[in-house]
Amino acid sequence: MADSYVALEEEGDGCCVVEENENPMVLYDFRKEDEHLNLEFSQHVVGGVVEPTLDMEFISEDDARNFYNAYAKQTGFSIRVNSYYRSKKDNLIISREFCCSKEGFRRDKHSRKTDSGDDTKRRRARPITREGCKALMTVRKRENGKWYVAKLEKNHNHELVIPAMRHFLRSHKEEDDPKKSLNGTIGSMGVGLNASVNVLPEDYNSFGKLGFAAQNNVNFIRRGGLSNFGVDAQSLLAFVKVMQTSDPSFYYAIQVDDEDRLSSVFWVDTRSRIAYNCFSDVISFDTTYQVNQYKMPFAPFIGVNHHRQSVLFGCALLADETESTFIWLFTTWLEAMSGRQPGLIMTDYDSAISRAVESVFPKSRHRYCKRHILSKMPKAIGHVFSSLPKTFQVEFEKCINNSETPEEFESAWQLLLDKCSLRGNEWLQSLYNDRKLWVSTYVRDTFFAGMYSIQPSKSVISLFDGYVNAGTALQDLAEQYERALDGRYEKEVRAEFETFYTKPVLKTPLPMEKQAAEVYTRKLFLVFQDEIYESLVLAVKSSLDDGLSKTFEVARFDEEHKVYRVGINIADQIASCSCKMFEFEGILCRHVIAVCKATNIFLLPQHYILKRWTKNAKEEAKFDALPSVEIHDNSRKGKKQYNLLYQEAIKCADEGMASDHSFNVALNALREARIKIVSAKKNAINVQKLETASSTHYTDDKTT
Repeated sequence: MADSYVALEEEGDGCCVVEENENPMVLYDFRKEDEHLNLEFSQHVVGGVVEPTLDMEFISEDDARNFYNAYAKQTGFSIRVNSYYRSKKDNLIISREFCCSKEGFRRDKHSRKTDSGDDTKRRRARPITREGCKALMTVRKRENGKWYVAKLEKNHNHELVIPAMRHFLRSHKEEDDPKKSLNGTIGSMGVGLNASVNVLPEDYNSFGKLGFAAQNNVNFIRRGGLSNFGVDAQSLLAFVKVMQTSDPSFYYAIQVDDEDRLSSVFWVDTRSRIAYNCFSDVISFDTTYQVNQYKMPFAPFIGVNHHRQSVLFGCALLADETESTFIWLFTTWLEAMSGRQPGLIMTDYDSAISRAVESVFPKSRHRYCKRHILSKMPKAIGHVFSSLPKTFQVEFEKCINNSETPEEFESAWQLLLDKCSLRGNEWLQSLYNDRKLWVSTYVRDTFFAGMYSIQPSKSVISLFDGYVNAGTALQDLAEQYERALDGRYEKEVRAEFETFYTKPVLKTPLPMEKQAAEVYTRKLFLVFQDEIYESLVLAVKSSLDDGLSKTFEVARFDEEHKVYRVGINIADQIASCSCKMFEFEGILCRHVIAVCKATNIFLLPQHYILKRWTKNAKEEAKFDALPSVEIHDNSRKGKKQYNLLYQEAIKCADEGMASDHSFNVALNALREARIKIVSAKKNAINVQKLETASSTHYTDDKTT
């Protein structure tokens, strides 16, 4: 409770206390009958939401607070206790004000505490949550002990939170278990707006009792034994069957061996297929995970979304790691993704994978993952590795990471080989021959979307870390797979909430920073904000001017020896930097930003704002680029009609999640439409039967 007393208004013999209490509150169940509660809530229902009105009465202050919090949850905002009056006669509370949590503005002293002092101890400022909202409800106590609404303001000056994200609001946090409500959470985000579910239905526990039957989205499997999967095979097959039952666009494929036995399986759900259409520019294929007692490779296809979070594009359990198996998997995966090849595919350093990639993805760029190369080094080099200096690993990483030019790398590489007597090592020679596919200085002109990392703990491709490991049995894989996805999707929902419903603290008055805050997701804005902040300590010196374009030398004031060169065409606002950060990560670097300021360019040119990093990255692709799904009618017309209906249904689901009222409207409309469709289907069948009968009768008469 605040210790400041402020006279807000004249209210008889009372004094006012300003209180900022935004703790989670227990909802009052206004559906429960109470003979002492003088409320007819049906009179106050507007659009499916029970709204407060002036003179509405409550038995107690707590009832009023809980009602307003329930109303806030239904509407999409959080509340806090703002102020109250105490009677000067008996010191009892006689008036209470509940306000929107975005009331008022942040005090300046709070923001000044952040980002001060030593750079190494800087903390990032908390997002701005207050926007001067005037929405409130004030209740006062009558002489009979009841409370009534004396003052009410319903209008907000900010966007209200959609139902799927309301459990992140502070006054509602303890009301919902995010894991229990995750299906609704994911649906309204647009990452899986159909019948897809995250948690397996009740018959999951009876996987062993379920049979297996090929369905629409499964490649044909002939009847034979079960090889690599052993006794766990039935559990796995039951898992994909249940998933397809709940998700009409769930896709899975089976590979059989020469003896018609199940050997490999691949699956991908609707959310993953939709996500791929938004973020197909970079994917990683990882075979380092192994599951069950048979040590089968668990191979996920993983990308990165607009929040720089890993996202799944499908996964497989493989019989082996041969070229033919990889070709089957890549071909199957590409078919599930409607033939859309990735812009870049990162893989392990493996010849079989490389040949399969070249065969199936001829239009994609192929690069090797440094993380895998470094982890394989001790085994790949052989017994020689144990006799190498302890500093070898550090020097090796420094060679491949810190060499800014090919010439620097060549010199450092040769020096390291001579120092450690490694000339002639076949594996290192092979790495050198393929250096343009994995060494930093050679791949800086390739867009990796932040997935180029050598730190396993920070790698975005560790989607299943903590869920799937060598001890995971297949009967547990389904559950762990779902938990991994649930955790990742919940993180994506939170990132969406922070992006759309909070505002970042700006560090500079530059228009470019404000522009970036409005278009980028929060995570990407913070990355860009660091570049803007660091540009303030850069010195810019013109070195060449040929009229159309200029070249500048850029360096820190305290590192004048380390110079970056930026070329810029001011008329077209096109720039390039020797650090190649934009080509590599899709974010404009501090060096180009410094040159832009020096040449009076204060806004980000549109061609330097990649849509995949913006707030609306998924806005269009989730509907218009939805992958085709297999249907009984294999004709071109049939597929086109099915996909059109499917997309319209998903649009209804997305719009229906905007509010509780729109949800009820959408649900009733869809149910009514289904009844009409079933009726039309029956009528069509009856007409067809009559036409058939009439045709048969006519033929018989003619024959007679």
